[in-house]
Amino acid sequence: MTIGERRKPARAVPNQQKLVAGIGCGSAASAGEIIALVNACLAESGLHASALLAIASHQRKHDAQQLYAASAHFGVPLRLLSDADLAPATPSPSVLTHVGLPAIAEAVAAAAGPLLLGKRKSAHATCALAACGSDFDPTQFGRAALYPSSSAAMASSTLDTSRAGP
Repeated sequence: MTIGERRKPARAVPNQQKLVAGIGCGSAASAGEIIALVNACLAESGLHASALLAIASHQRKHDAQQLYAASAHFGVPLRLLSDADLAPATPSPSVLTHVGLPAIAEAVAAAAGPLLLGKRKSAHATCALAACGSDFDPTQFGRAALYPSSSAAMASSTLDTSRAGP
């Protein structure tokens, strides 16, 4: 935003229309980066976080704790989609090289409904917003993401706790 430029006020989304944020991210993405990117996308669209029904990503991100943290921040479920669930989207050479799929953020979002905002990028993440119809049920979209209970996650938590001191 430049000096003197006015930010569009956030507008409420009609009750019958809700949003899904499709997220693609690398392992270096933090929860804070994803949250900031989603907020920036909402602001660019003039929308409020209360319109979000779900955050969604590809099933290969089932252990991406930053996605769980972002969905918890917004108070919405994290839904994971398989290759077959993805909608066609504008191919990204970078995503194709690293993931073997043409796109993630837009393909995930577009599986929920028409894109309201195409892919936006931060350093390590992408986000796209899609409109969902009034009959959209996030429990029927992709599959539920279950917080990983891996030994690595527990070891990290134990290490953080032990650093905290008595």
